[in-house]
Amino acid sequence: MSDFVPTTACIVDDHPIFRQGLCAVLQDALDIDVLDQGSSAIDAIELARARRPDVMILDLSMPGGGLNALRKIIDHDPSMQCILLTACDEPATAIEAMSAGAKGYILKGVGVSELQAAIDAILHGGTFVSPSFAAALLQAALSGQERSESESLTHREMQVLRELERGKTNREIAKRLAISEKTVKFYMTNIMQKYGVKNRLEAVIAHRQAHERTLSSRPY
Repeated sequence: MSDFVPTTACIVDDHPIFRQGLCAVLQDALDIDVLDQGSSAIDAIELARARRPDVMILDLSMPGGGLNALRKIIDHDPSMQCILLTACDEPATAIEAMSAGAKGYILKGVGVSELQAAIDAILHGGTFVSPSFAAALLQAALSGQERSESESLTHREMQVLRELERGKTNREIAKRLAISEKTVKFYMTNIMQKYGVKNRLEAVIAHRQAHERTLSSRPY
């Protein structure tokens, strides 16, 4: 008898044709068991609680709001793995979604391989953003930010973060800052440890959250 246990998912999108197509891709191409489907924020919240899938795939613009559904799902069960699959390529919206607890932000129109990569990353404890959108997201997350005492990043660590905004590799950052590639890796490790995150994207998002907390605590 096989010990194989399929990954399970629920899909919530108010466009039936898209939802049905996605269901077919998940089940036929990725061998994922789609437990149920819905079309609204209310459906999403109910399915997350009743079906408890490995992954919730949510449309951003569903009736009732995808972000609203996401927040209520995460508030009830912080361990729920949620992916927003959307046509919205606004960096601020993506940052808001990830800050609210989404583990993935994927633009509609992605191929099967990217969808597979996203689900694999999320189920292994990571996060995923469509690569074509990642550079814009990094730039928005870092744009106009001020270093605060609570963030405790050094001047050099801030320089490294800002080079990430430009999509630079470790080697390119090393050349730009006139330091060794090994030193760049050292700074990246420090940054991720300070924010308690696992990768560069999470570090940028954590930095954004810290900045927003600092702004909200300032007296007007």
